[in-house]
Amino acid sequence: MEQISCLQKLREIYSSLKNAEKRVAEFILQNPNDVVHYSITELAETCKSGEATIFRLCKRLGYKGYQELKIKIASEVVSPIEDIHEEIKEDDDLFIVIQKIFNSTISSLNLTMKMNDTASIDKAINILSKSERIAFFGMGGSSALAFDAYHKFLRTGKRCEYHGDSHIQSILAAVLGENDCIIAISNTGSTKELIENLNIARENKVKIIAVTSDIKSPIAKVSDIVLVSCGKGNNLKSEAMESRISTLTLIDCLFVGLCLRNKEHYFKTLAKTRSAIAKKRF
Repeated sequence: MEQISCLQKLREIYSSLKNAEKRVAEFILQNPNDVVHYSITELAETCKSGEATIFRLCKRLGYKGYQELKIKIASEVVSPIEDIHEEIKEDDDLFIVIQKIFNSTISSLNLTMKMNDTASIDKAINILSKSERIAFFGMGGSSALAFDAYHKFLRTGKRCEYHGDSHIQSILAAVLGENDCIIAISNTGSTKELIENLNIARENKVKIIAVTSDIKSPIAKVSDIVLVSCGKGNNLKSEAMESRISTLTLIDCLFVGLCLRNKEHYFKTLAKTRSAIAKKRF
């Protein structure tokens, strides 16, 4: 039988709880590390509820009493159970929706970190460091992520290009050369026009770094380095919601890694860009 954590059980019943019980449940969900050190009296005072309320909540969760609840929470704090399988339900209270989204996103980030070894990220940074020009390709929702990366990498002093239009991408792919690289972002990794444009670049020996949620997708076959952005979806949200955060974090890793390769140059460029932007503010 699939193991269900105490905190997950609490989220499942949260919407059906009375006001006093909700206050206790909310405090436990937000402060599980603290609760394991609280007596039932301290928890009751903190939540402005009675000890009987806490005891009723424990019984609703299937525990004999508060001590068993604390033991269950303590085991999860020490060895947390990932809640990525939790689905958002139509009748979930907003507090629970927020809990599930944050927990699921955090789990996706942790999985992304595990899926991408340091060696692959280091190779990608080496390619970026040696490249004369860096182009950022993305289409649809991924176009916004490519633009964010372009905006960030401009501060490195490298020649950067961004294009979300397929035709302009193809033109740029045709004029880039072996000393250039492309960071291509695609959640599915199977956008036909993007793959076609990357094949044009490959003919010119352009290095390609792909960021995608599917390591077996077509984009992986045309790329030199593949970084995996993990995300999980359900009927109320797409996996792209979480993989978007994972992608932004991977891009940040590449950006910081590149900056650390040439710190003095980066800090000089950063000072110039900050000075330029400062003139746009009152």
